[in-house]
Amino acid sequence: MSSNVESVQLNEEANDMVDLVELSDEDNVQINEEANDMADEILDNEGDGSKRKSSSGAWSHFTTVEVQENGKMVKKHECMHCKKKYAPQSSRTTTHLLRHLKKCVFVKRLKGTKGFINFQPSDNENASEFNAMGGYDQMKCRELIAKLIIAHELPFSFVEYHWFNILMKYNNPLYQKVSMATIRKDCIKVVELEREKLKKVLKKVDMISLTSDCWTSNQTIGYMCLTAHYIDSNWKMQKRIIGFNELAPPHSGEVISDAILECLIKWGIQDKIGTITLDNASSNDRAASILKNTFQGKGKLHFEGMFFHVRCCAHILNLVVQDGLGTIDCCLVKIREGVKYVRKSPGRLLKFGEIAITLGIPTRRSLCIDVKTRWNSTHRMLESAMHYKLAYQGYALRDSNFEWSLTDDEWNRAQKVCKVLEVFLDATNLFSGTSYPTTNLFLVEIFKVKKEISSCYISNDGFLKKMSEPMFEKFEKYWGEIGVLMAIASILDPRFKKVSISWTFGKLYPSNEVDDRVEDVINRLQSLYVKYSTAFHMARASKNNMMSTSSGATDVRDRIEDDFYAFLKSRPVENTQKSEVEVYLDEPNYIVLENKEFDVLSWWSQNSSKFPVLSKMARNIFSIPITTVASESAFSAGGRILDDYRSSLTKDMVELLVCGGDWIKATSKTTIQTLQVSLYLYLSFIFNFIILLLTFLFYLCVPIGNGRRKFRSSNPDK
Repeated sequence: MSSNVESVQLNEEANDMVDLVELSDEDNVQINEEANDMADEILDNEGDGSKRKSSSGAWSHFTTVEVQENGKMVKKHECMHCKKKYAPQSSRTTTHLLRHLKKCVFVKRLKGTKGFINFQPSDNENASEFNAMGGYDQMKCRELIAKLIIAHELPFSFVEYHWFNILMKYNNPLYQKVSMATIRKDCIKVVELEREKLKKVLKKVDMISLTSDCWTSNQTIGYMCLTAHYIDSNWKMQKRIIGFNELAPPHSGEVISDAILECLIKWGIQDKIGTITLDNASSNDRAASILKNTFQGKGKLHFEGMFFHVRCCAHILNLVVQDGLGTIDCCLVKIREGVKYVRKSPGRLLKFGEIAITLGIPTRRSLCIDVKTRWNSTHRMLESAMHYKLAYQGYALRDSNFEWSLTDDEWNRAQKVCKVLEVFLDATNLFSGTSYPTTNLFLVEIFKVKKEISSCYISNDGFLKKMSEPMFEKFEKYWGEIGVLMAIASILDPRFKKVSISWTFGKLYPSNEVDDRVEDVINRLQSLYVKYSTAFHMARASKNNMMSTSSGATDVRDRIEDDFYAFLKSRPVENTQKSEVEVYLDEPNYIVLENKEFDVLSWWSQNSSKFPVLSKMARNIFSIPITTVASESAFSAGGRILDDYRSSLTKDMVELLVCGGDWIKATSKTTIQTLQVSLYLYLSFIFNFIILLLTFLFYLCVPIGNGRRKFRSSNPDK
């Protein structure tokens, strides 16, 4: 089939989409795969039947169609944009077609330079990411399609989908189909460009915290996902996947540490690592120890290695819950098997729903069944069972084959288990956040967990006591001693300060130990501050010396200033100046209004000039994550598994798509946030300008002395 017919059919299909015309198999539309000029693809079949390539640019906007005229079918040239038709010229020229393009409203709209108002700063790399400036650009379109495929985990063959091409052609007739091989190359280019951008960002970051967790493909091949966490120059939490590497068995501490170190060297950030958060496993403990010794040997370790290895809190909570549920599984069996029985048959489920409606129970909530490896699904199952308790009891009376009815005592037990799991659910969701600091929230939240376990442990209810015993033992194993990192992070939250550790320690430890423990944390904080202060002032002195040397400041004014400051330093002065830590702790706690959210990073950003050293320390401590996984994976006892599509790709392509998808999603999110902030500032400026203008007009009309200033009016009585 000739190329002009192909193009005509594609455009006809795109136009007919609006009318939902169904295509037959005989059409067999083949879309042009070339990404170059569409005009070079269209063949001119008019005249003596010879075929030659048309070089006119008009053919990028016109197609040849047959229409009925005076009872005969005649060929005409139809504009792709406005559908206006022109008869072919006997001279076979396209002057009249080009003349139409100059006047066509749709073409002007397509190629116009008007776009969205750009509220982004001009130095933002993504300033034109979503703007349709300057008309259609095929290369920009290909870039956005590549980002679409990477971010949404689509196959490369997506660009060859028949209806995708019809959609694209309908949206813009200038769109050229892209082949699977071409888009694959585009995806690689896009990711490499994003990689270079991220390298520049990480180069400016002072400290980076790491998290690492393991994934498995459907061929049981192990992968290690390495994520970098940091706080950017705008005091916003950021995370980026910097490695998704295949791990050769066995997954020993040496293998894991080598893979992590290789990735860090590749990115050039091996001297910026402050902490690494890992799941609780002996191989991870060994890997953390190797990495710590390596960094210490080079003298490049933040906090002097005091907080280097952070254990994943979500994983510990998961272990605690699983131990508790393992002792009371018999209580859950009846609910689990009863739900299975009802859900197994549509007729039973319908009957159950009718009973619920009769009893006035809302039926929007589904009847859940749990997955043993995901304890949050057990919580959902218990919650839905309690919601449908009366319907459950009513169904048991109506179905003689139903063998899993619960006694009142068993229902009470289920409700108590649900209440206990809710505390763990809230803590896990809070700890698994990635857009806000979590270290400062640990102390208060873990106290809630400890309080819940302890109340069950000392309860007279034998059922709860049996469940809480292994939970209490596991909790004490990992959190019997609260880490110094979490205590310092809590102090650096202006809402809590010393009050948080004094109050929490008073609840967790014997009263005769509380004061000593609080004093120990404050001393650790002061010691850490001294190290940061020394490094801060040394860096500033070095910077000033470099500026002085480069500028060659030898004029009289500079020499006088130097002599004056030297004289001030030589004077004996009592050292009564307080450190930033002392000033910070002496100030009253920040009071947050009820139902109002508090952004601890925003507070430190606003007070960074007041506490230059302490804010730098707070930035680094708040960048430390206390979990290795996002909330959707934090409840599972199993590992993370790659889907079938990614498992079928090469290891290099898997890493490219996983990392690239994470970078593109993060970049687009940041861009949207920047747009929102810029729009807010723009509207605030307009609002303030209007207020200022109204205030000015008001003062023109206010009384002055015994008289009154008025606007000039033709009516003296007004």
